[in-house]
Amino acid sequence: MRIYWTHCSRGLGAFAVRSSRFLYIVMALLLPLWLGVADAAPAKKAPVYQVPAARPSLPLPLAIEAVRFGTHSGQSRIVIEFNQRVDFRVFHLSDPTRLVVDLPPGNWHAPKSGLLTERMIKGYRSGALDDGLTRIIFDLGAPALVSQAFMLPKTSFNLPRLVIDLKPASVNLFQARLGDVHGNRDLKGPGKARKPDSDFARMQDRIARDIIPAPADDAPVKSIPGQPQRKPFGKRKYTIVIDPGHGGADPGAVGKGGAREKHITLQVAKQLARQLEETGRYKAVLTRNTDVYIRLRERVAFSRRVKGDLFISIHADKIGRTGVRGASLYTLSENASDHETARLAEQENNSGVVAGVDLAAESQDVADILLDLAMREKMNESKLLGKYVEEALINNSVRLLPNSHRAAGFAVLKAPDVPSVLIETGFLSNADEVKLLTSPQFHRKISGAIVDGIDAYFRKIHSLQKL
Repeated sequence: MRIYWTHCSRGLGAFAVRSSRFLYIVMALLLPLWLGVADAAPAKKAPVYQVPAARPSLPLPLAIEAVRFGTHSGQSRIVIEFNQRVDFRVFHLSDPTRLVVDLPPGNWHAPKSGLLTERMIKGYRSGALDDGLTRIIFDLGAPALVSQAFMLPKTSFNLPRLVIDLKPASVNLFQARLGDVHGNRDLKGPGKARKPDSDFARMQDRIARDIIPAPADDAPVKSIPGQPQRKPFGKRKYTIVIDPGHGGADPGAVGKGGAREKHITLQVAKQLARQLEETGRYKAVLTRNTDVYIRLRERVAFSRRVKGDLFISIHADKIGRTGVRGASLYTLSENASDHETARLAEQENNSGVVAGVDLAAESQDVADILLDLAMREKMNESKLLGKYVEEALINNSVRLLPNSHRAAGFAVLKAPDVPSVLIETGFLSNADEVKLLTSPQFHRKISGAIVDGIDAYFRKIHSLQKL
């Protein structure tokens, strides 16, 4: 029995071994087939998740955060703070005197209006223009002009801000500079402004409808209501003779683009005459008001014939150096009155009255002395006039040459009994100066400054006469 079981066990073991081998062989044969079927079966795609595209960021709405006031270097300063840099337009309006600031549409986080106790700025108010622009109007207590307007960037301690500096100005100069625009003259809004929805908003909308004044060169200068009208210094108006240099066949200096001195001087002279007449203190007379040629001596003779109290000759310069620019003024040099003075003395001895003295009734020696004294007195008065005109040009931000008040022997300055000054308005040899000299805005600016200088001169003369 034991032997039988042993044989059986051995037989079963051999069978198991053979069976295992058989299974291995079958599996080896079937496995490639099974794998091929698996590969042929369509595989399910894994779901794909798409990241939503980022929405384009909208521009940050403009916010007006604060309106502040102060002083800087003796000038009144307005500071408007924003949440971002802005484009702006700043200009003046008259009747009454105002400063206007135009901005893109924005939200007010600061008061929209306010009253002030400042001498120069009485208050401000705001509204929306038809195209959506925001307009801020500052009511001025007296004529004042923008000396500078600029944006400052954001810093660690300050928001972006618009800075506007104001300096006092005469009535004449304020009127002359009404066409000035600081910033972007062509600033436009996005479209139609929203209709006002309250009485206050409607009022704000009405006060915002003033438009930018057109810089018309020939527009008459208007007086400002509410401002004291100027009166003559004495019992009569002073006669101011204005001499536009060159003319006719004599073009004077010629600049880039064909700009001619004779045209520029006539335009400035006409603007100066308008502003002088507007004061009510002066009668302005031009040696020429058209494009004609007049000899230098005839200009001087005309000044004496109309009994001019002052003689102002207007010119423009040109030199070989294109980088030089700036205005200058000349009075007669003491060392320049040689041959011309002798010729004048001979002429006046034969006929004429100089400085109220009849030279023909005097001996030659006395006449020479009297003429010399008269000319020296008028030369001193001319220097005084030149001093005040130079100061007025500086005060009104007209660019000047170094040592701008000079002495020379110009023939038109040699009237023996009329204080005279010759003003070189700039250089036609400089491309930037050509643009300036042909600009009606500059014509108004320099004319207003000259009027201020003439006013200061006569105030001084009258104060000396009272001593």
